[in-house]
Amino acid sequence: MESWNQIDEWVNAYRQGTLSEKDRAALIIWLEKSPEHITLFKEMLRTEMKVSAVGAWRELDKMQERTWKRIYPVLENRTKRLYMWGVRVAAVIIVTIGIFWMWQDHQGAEEKLGNVVSMLHVESGTPKAVLLTRGGGEIELKGDETRQVADLSGISVIQDSTGGVRFEQKDSIEGGEIEYTTIVVPRTGEYFVVLSDGTKVWMNSGSQLTFPVRFCEDKREVSLQGEAYFEVSEDKTKPFYVQADEVQVHVLGTAFNVMSYKDDGQVEVALLRGKVSFDVSEETYLLKPGEIASWERGNQKTTVRKGDVEAIIDWKVGRFNFEDMPLKELTVKLARWYGVDFSFVDEPTKEFRFSGAVTKYRSLDYVLNMISKTTNVVFTEENGKIVVRMKNK
Repeated sequence: MESWNQIDEWVNAYRQGTLSEKDRAALIIWLEKSPEHITLFKEMLRTEMKVSAVGAWRELDKMQERTWKRIYPVLENRTKRLYMWGVRVAAVIIVTIGIFWMWQDHQGAEEKLGNVVSMLHVESGTPKAVLLTRGGGEIELKGDETRQVADLSGISVIQDSTGGVRFEQKDSIEGGEIEYTTIVVPRTGEYFVVLSDGTKVWMNSGSQLTFPVRFCEDKREVSLQGEAYFEVSEDKTKPFYVQADEVQVHVLGTAFNVMSYKDDGQVEVALLRGKVSFDVSEETYLLKPGEIASWERGNQKTTVRKGDVEAIIDWKVGRFNFEDMPLKELTVKLARWYGVDFSFVDEPTKEFRFSGAVTKYRSLDYVLNMISKTTNVVFTEENGKIVVRMKNK
C-alpha cells in the first residue's frame, strides 16, 4: 500500500486542483485496486474539507447528496458499456470532483494559512526506535531497509523497511534463561513490532515496551510505558498480560489500545474486539468491545464507559482524531509527535475544546492553523516554545 504521505499529498493536491497528470493516473490505479482504497480516499478528502469548513459540515453532506443525484443517472446509462467496478471508480472520482467544484463556489477561494509564523513549520514524526539488549547495547531501528539486526537467544531480530521489527523463532528452543529486551520509541517516532508469538504491537511516540524475546512459560507478559495498540496472537495455554503502571490487562486473543504515559493523569484501555479484564487494586473489570476503562492515578478511581474506540486508535493508521478534546490534552499529543513544547499564556485556554481530524504526517503549522481557525486561540514561537494565547490579546 502507498505510504500515508503519498495518499495525503494526493488528497491535498486533488482538493486544491493541482494534481498532476502523472499523479492522477497513479491515483486512479490505486483506487481501482480495492474498495477499501475508495473508502479511505473519500474519508480523507471529506476530512480535509470538513477541517476547512469551520462549522459547515452539514452543508458538505447536503452538497454530496445533491451532486450524487445529478451524477447517478449518467452513470446508470453507462453501465452497459462499463464493468461495474469501473462504474464505481468513475463514480467516486466524478462525485468528489463535483463536491470540490460546489465547495469552491460555496466557500470562495481557500484561505491562506497565515496565523502561524514560518518558524513553526516542524515536520512530523517518522518510524524510529531503539532496541535495548541485555548487555546494555543499543541498536537503532529505522525504516530504511530490511535486514537482521541481532540474534537474541536464538531469536532473529529483523528490521523491516516499512518501519517495523519482528522477532522470529525458526527452531524449537528448549529451556534456557529468559532474555528480556526493551524497545524505546522516542518523541517524534512510531514503530511496529511483531513479537515471537506473532502478537502485533503498534507503538506510539514517547513509548517503551519490555518483553521476553521468546515466551517459554505458561503465560506471556509484557510491560508498557506510553501508548500501544495490540493484536494478540491467540494461545489458550498461555494467557497474555500487559502491565501498565498499577494496571494489569489480562488478554485472551483480542485487539485493544493501552495508554499509560507517566505524565498523564490516568491509565486507559480501549477494547476494539475480543475480551480483556482490567485489573487494578484487587478489583477486576471485564470489558466488552466498544468499552473504555480508565484508572485515575490521583484518586485511584476506575471508570468504565462506552466510547468511540475507532477514533482512539486512529493514531496507529496515521491520523489524529480529536473529538471534543481540551487543548491541554491535545497539545500534549502534538508535543510527543512533533518534538516541541507548548506554553499557555491564558489559563482558560487550556479548557478550550477542538474537534477535527487530519493525517499525522502534516507539518505542525498546518495542524495549528486548523485549530486556530475554529478555536479562539493563536500560536506563536517564543524562546523555543510554542505559546498559546487568546486571539486579540
